[in-house]
Amino acid sequence: MGQKTCQQTKTVSERIIFDCDLNDKQTLFGGKTLSLLDENAGLASFKLVNAKIATASYDHINFWHPITTDKYIKIESFVTGVHDRQIEVFTKIISHDLKMNLSEIAFTSFCNLMVLRSATQIEIPEITPETDEEKYLCQGFAQRLEQRQRDYSQKDEFLSHLMLD
Repeated sequence: MGQKTCQQTKTVSERIIFDCDLNDKQTLFGGKTLSLLDENAGLASFKLVNAKIATASYDHINFWHPITTDKYIKIESFVTGVHDRQIEVFTKIISHDLKMNLSEIAFTSFCNLMVLRSATQIEIPEITPETDEEKYLCQGFAQRLEQRQRDYSQKDEFLSHLMLD
């Protein structure tokens, strides 16, 4: 099995926030944030393995600071763990205040993506962290994976308590 570094999967995009991106509180709409996350995380996973991939879940979603139109954002994603067909991608959004010339972490999340079954013949490389940030985030992968597996094993019970009408 091959190896890739977190840096080899890193995906960075920047964008300006427009009025049409805002919610009723005049901050970046959460759904728009998740859409940007999904796109960036998907690109990071494609850099790990060139296969059809689907988003399975998001977790540890944190909206730390509001994002408004007086800021631009930088979205950074990279792979933090791999297990069988599962690929975990960490994403952070850094907002930069144009007036104050200050940056802060505005959002963080882990996205769990699955290589589709039709791509099972594809070898998925192991991921190797290099920076302190990468090492810190990757060291928690096993624990996050275990929690996701516990949650998934309880899905039938959970879903059985939900009403369809």
